[in-house]
Amino acid sequence: MNEQPIGGPAGGRPVRTVVVGLGWAGRSIWLPRLIGHPSYEVTAVVDPALEGPEHRGIPLHTDVVELAPDSVDLAVVAVPNHLHADIAEKLLAKGISVFVEKPVCLTSEEADRLAAAEREGGAVLLAGSAARFRADIGALYEQARSVGRIRHIDASWVRARGVPDAGGWFTQAQLSGGGALVDLGWHLLDTVSPLLGDTAVEQVSGTVSGDFVNSSAAQARWRNDEEPDGAPEAVADVEDTARGFLVTEDGVSVSLRASWASHEPRDVTLIRVEGSEGTTTLRCTFGFSPNRHDGSVLTHTRDGESTEVPVAQDPIGAEYDRQLDALPAELADPDSRGRAVAEARRTIGVIERLYASARGGAARRHATTREYRMDPRVTGLTQGTSTVTTAPLEHPKSVVVFDLDGVIVDSTEVMRKAFSIAYAEVVGEGPAPFEEYNRHLGRYFPDIMRIMDLPLEMEEPFVRESYRMAHLVPMFDGVPELLRTLRERGFRLAVATGKSGPRARSLLQQLGVLDLFDHVIGSDEIAHPKPAPDIVLHALDLLGAEAHSAMMVGDAVTDLASARGADVAAVAVLWGESDAAALLAAGPDAVLREPADLLALCPAVAAD
Repeated sequence: MNEQPIGGPAGGRPVRTVVVGLGWAGRSIWLPRLIGHPSYEVTAVVDPALEGPEHRGIPLHTDVVELAPDSVDLAVVAVPNHLHADIAEKLLAKGISVFVEKPVCLTSEEADRLAAAEREGGAVLLAGSAARFRADIGALYEQARSVGRIRHIDASWVRARGVPDAGGWFTQAQLSGGGALVDLGWHLLDTVSPLLGDTAVEQVSGTVSGDFVNSSAAQARWRNDEEPDGAPEAVADVEDTARGFLVTEDGVSVSLRASWASHEPRDVTLIRVEGSEGTTTLRCTFGFSPNRHDGSVLTHTRDGESTEVPVAQDPIGAEYDRQLDALPAELADPDSRGRAVAEARRTIGVIERLYASARGGAARRHATTREYRMDPRVTGLTQGTSTVTTAPLEHPKSVVVFDLDGVIVDSTEVMRKAFSIAYAEVVGEGPAPFEEYNRHLGRYFPDIMRIMDLPLEMEEPFVRESYRMAHLVPMFDGVPELLRTLRERGFRLAVATGKSGPRARSLLQQLGVLDLFDHVIGSDEIAHPKPAPDIVLHALDLLGAEAHSAMMVGDAVTDLASARGADVAAVAVLWGESDAAALLAAGPDAVLREPADLLALCPAVAAD
């Protein structure tokens, strides 16, 4: 006889559920709701800190290794942040499906491990912020349909006093992965994600501060966190406030603020969606704090007139009940596999880049820097009459990863001709939109076609013509000398390009410099091309190098984004036909106008 399908009274037997971790979230949010929900049967709890065979009459285990996949449908993981990925990975590999609330993971590498475990075990990872299940957020999503094309989103969650678990793991970076950005910021990013769609985030800039985190007056008293036993409270080493600014490849900007504490009188969450046809604004309070905004208020503004939109007033915590309502269907849906990991990878990628930007900004503020001014006659930074780089980089470098087009080779004219021929063959008559194509350089060609809504069939004639005219592509003046000098100084070199690997290696071989590079990696040789960090991370892996020892040198915002995501120094070059304003706005760690400028950042590698 086939086993009865899961789904609760309406869809089969209840979901046999295990709660892993009985800290504040486990005991206050998940366990009581699961016990009271007709679609779930809590068959066990896991917590190494508890003793005895049972907890509240439920079988108690001390380790997830004791769980068997034939008796568990879903494990709800509610442990400290640094254990999320490790425990979820173990369970998924055993074939046990897992639900993890934010943060699903603390690094992109952890996201990759979760994806591999999900594939290996055949189970499903479910995740996500409960904020999407709020009635007011649902109303916001519906109202946002009327604002036209979205141009900008403000997303903030600012508490008056709400530092969680002061002195405990929440405020220790090694255990939490970060402060307010990881805690509240994940909710905000998860909330705005449906408004942005699948578009990639190209530019990220951020800053963090910690004015309140070590103040006892700023603690979240309403959480009733247990005081640490005996030992003095540890000094917090995470931020209480994070601010960020994002720009997607579609040109939508997002302003982000996550604050555990502030000088405000109330805890307020604000989501504002500005569009071509109007603006929709939601003011409410996420979470469980009793110091709340007076209800949820949704307004729509157009042509100077604001109208309040009716919205249901949820009781505190109702979003978690709705999230549990939805989980059985997600668990049974075969298309759920891989979805949560993809969303988590995107979210943690943005968070990593925000922290990297904040670290880079702090380093630059504390470094000895020159004063710069913009010369209106020159596309670049000038000091007096000569263009210079920024301050010395934070750590000594021994690895340089180069982009290819616009950095090593001047391929613009050949690309223009190849693109025009491909456009004429596949699309037909009319001017080829090369200038728009040129704005996306650094990306993999098929990705650019999708962004521009052009036929993927253009790739074949474009590649054919690029090979045919490769002999017309020169290197920039000074680049051969730069590469040889770097090798003489002991640097290891790699290329990470939007081109395919074979085409890039063929071109460099033809130019006589292929042997100067340890590795040449194309976008067809990694899972996620730029602006994702995969191609830079792969270069580091092949070279056996640490991120702090490397820099990425590129002429596009996508290069800088890839560098930030990989946590390597991001160096912008202006000697090609790059968009200097966009590069400078992306906040590179160094800016170069001539190839020889790079040598100032690359003294000889110290002998081991």
